[in-house]
Amino acid sequence: MSATGPVKLRSRLAQRLDGEIAAVAAMPARAAVLQVQRAILWLRHGREAEAREELDRLHARALVHPRVELAAWLHLAEGLWAYFNAFGGDARDRVRRARVMAAAADLPSLQAQADAWLAQMDFVGRDIDGLITHARDALAVLQPNDHAATYRVATALASAWSLAAGEAAASPWYGWARQHAIAEGDDAGLAALLYNLTQMRALRIRHAALAGEPGEAPAALLGIESIGHYDDAVGGSARGDLTPLLRGQLLTVQGDFAEAATLLQAQLPAAMAAGLARLGGSLLADLAWCWANTGDPLRARALADQAAIEVQAEDAARCDIDDRAALHARLAQVYAKLREDVLAARQADAATTAWAQDAAQRRAWAERLTAAGLSTPPR
Repeated sequence: MSATGPVKLRSRLAQRLDGEIAAVAAMPARAAVLQVQRAILWLRHGREAEAREELDRLHARALVHPRVELAAWLHLAEGLWAYFNAFGGDARDRVRRARVMAAAADLPSLQAQADAWLAQMDFVGRDIDGLITHARDALAVLQPNDHAATYRVATALASAWSLAAGEAAASPWYGWARQHAIAEGDDAGLAALLYNLTQMRALRIRHAALAGEPGEAPAALLGIESIGHYDDAVGGSARGDLTPLLRGQLLTVQGDFAEAATLLQAQLPAAMAAGLARLGGSLLADLAWCWANTGDPLRARALADQAAIEVQAEDAARCDIDDRAALHARLAQVYAKLREDVLAARQADAATTAWAQDAAQRRAWAERLTAAGLSTPPR
């Protein structure tokens, strides 16, 4: 319970956990594990303050009454806290610790969840080797009622297939994830699925436009605030800053530069402070493009120069090649608009190289996932 009062979510999973915690009130050890699970759910719904207070209380309890199961769950919770708040930090280490402890203590459901979350982090880090290893490990220990772990590993593999081969290849995994989110009553999971599908579709629109290829019109997705409406209906969600950033990208593609610039200027500072710096380079280039088209060439040039330098800090082995290609393509447009022809040509060449690398990565991912037996969910 928060100092400001109990957390009440309309999520079916939240209501179920509240009931289970009440039912085991006479069993403090079991109640504590369920309370960690509920705190993780609060975190996924964007209720960071309440989750932090609850986890701190449970850490204190764990020192007074040590139990491996509770400690392992707390490691998972702290890993997810780091993941949601900074997309990094010590997230991987804490989740790995949860995984090791769960395996040692014969807690297969928790082990599957930890492996599934590690697979998700591997996708974000573009680590196909780690993703395959952790996804297969999670799938190997899943039980029929491990809905949370099944949802998470299915989401990670759906994202991987969406990147590698598009919506049709990802669809079986998205369907499996949705099936288990419904079975779990996980409304935060359903909202995340809606967001992920919209995000991947938006990225395809943006990349097609920047690569000069035919694609879907941005107007088809400019109603994406409906994601926020769904989140609100179940009590809010984590990463709420991302939806307006998607909208800003689509408005930029559509040519609504003034509105796009307003959104990007409002959202980028907090998003990059929260750990999106490695994904923010092409968004800076989008903002520069907006300024170049709204009569602010000096700021456009300064921001374009900054983005062109900042991309050099990317780790080539783990960077988002598609985002880097988008960055270079957008900078080529900015410099051409500003009549900096030499710089525009340099960025256009870099974009051509990056698009080719992106296509090669997609093919490699599809081949690796297929060879690992991860083309479709298990029957």
